[in-house]
Amino acid sequence: MLQKLDHILASLSGFTPEVWLVVAFVGIITWDLIAPEAHAESRGGFFHGLTFLAFAFLGVLLVQQWQIQPRGVLFGSMLRLDDRAIFFKLLVTLTALITVLHSWVTGRRWSGEFFSVLIGTVFGLLVLSMATNLLMVYLSLEVVSISSYILTALRGDRKSSEGGMKYVLFGSVASALMLYGMSLLYGLTSTLDFTNPSFSRALLETDPLVSASAILLAISGLLFKVSAVPFQVWNPDVYEAADTPVVSFFSVAPKAVAFLVLMRLFSVLPLNFQPVLAVLSLATITVGNFSALWQTEAKRLMAYSSIAQSGFVLVGLVAFSELGQQTATFYLGSYVFASMACFLLIDILSTSRSKNEVPIQSFSGVGRQQPLPAILLSIAFISLVGLPLTVGFSAKLLIFSSLWEAYQHTNASLFLILFVFGLLNTAVSLAFYVKIPYALFFKTAEPGQSLVSPRWPQVILALVLVIPIIVLFLRTDWLMNWIAGFVS
Repeated sequence: MLQKLDHILASLSGFTPEVWLVVAFVGIITWDLIAPEAHAESRGGFFHGLTFLAFAFLGVLLVQQWQIQPRGVLFGSMLRLDDRAIFFKLLVTLTALITVLHSWVTGRRWSGEFFSVLIGTVFGLLVLSMATNLLMVYLSLEVVSISSYILTALRGDRKSSEGGMKYVLFGSVASALMLYGMSLLYGLTSTLDFTNPSFSRALLETDPLVSASAILLAISGLLFKVSAVPFQVWNPDVYEAADTPVVSFFSVAPKAVAFLVLMRLFSVLPLNFQPVLAVLSLATITVGNFSALWQTEAKRLMAYSSIAQSGFVLVGLVAFSELGQQTATFYLGSYVFASMACFLLIDILSTSRSKNEVPIQSFSGVGRQQPLPAILLSIAFISLVGLPLTVGFSAKLLIFSSLWEAYQHTNASLFLILFVFGLLNTAVSLAFYVKIPYALFFKTAEPGQSLVSPRWPQVILALVLVIPIIVLFLRTDWLMNWIAGFVS
């Protein structure tokens, strides 16, 4: 008993960043309750600054954790602190900082509720990044999900409420399937720790159809988070309903950590899930790209784009190799800048007055008025396509290189099919990614269309997001070597 207590107390030193988030969460809620209601505009700016400082200090704690914190299990093997977990925690913190800055430079005036829920979401993601216990995976994923439902509907208008309700309904089904699958896995293996050797051993001794069914049910909640087919239905409606900074955060942070858990899980499974993942990957890429072709609204187009991008990350998991996991991690790290730059610049350059709908035609002629932001948005879209001179090209090249290596080792025709159709889908994506740049530079503004005048903080933030897209193409080894050091 004393040994367990000593282990729990020792685990707290590896849980310092999460404890800080709890303190920040309580502090912002308390301040929101006791602060006067007057001067709502100044209060909104204050909460932006306070939350930014909270996330900045979180980043400092994570850097210290990377440098000096011993690696190992926490709280009786419920969590595992390793370099990969800290990398993804840094990635989530970066997206949270960008989200707060996006909200501030575009003039949002949220109450403290928004920022406390955002902090709660980040807390859930940080815990999920360390989870190696099925129960902890479920609990942390539910914290993220419930916080996401609130962030979607927080604005309170009819559209956001409808989107939040759809998110809840689809999320509840995925959560129920996941919990049922986890209960089956526990019944089959008698352990919730999926890194325990007895977990894999018990699955080997079970009928493959039974164990495969249990695993597929158990990962359904994670597939829901990454918007993989057939769990992608919620994505377009939620992206359209939620506020743009929130959507920008959704497009990167929850997906990245969900992919981390999938990588951890598939690395210990004794069954061959490559054919299943290959089919899921190809279906996700194809559905995302071909659905995006018909979109006339920018946020819905980005929603289907994010579905397709998740499919490309799944390609790295299909390889079932060290290189595959490294390239998938690189893809996620580089995707942060392209995706969040697109949402920021869409928010800045659109002339639409609607809080929800951002028609592509609302960008007509804006590139002639504001060439620098329009060029930056075009670069971000080029990166999402995967064309040279952007990090998106490097990411797709590495992803498909890992798949080609897996094909050479196995000679599986399904891998070759995925390779060929994945490349064809990349070409198809060019057709919808050029829609907004084409409207910016080659269409004329409609009569009565309002002028767009980005402020200098908005342009500076856009530059900060777009510059890494070019730099990481020129020096891909900077990020790739870092990742290779801990993904092995």
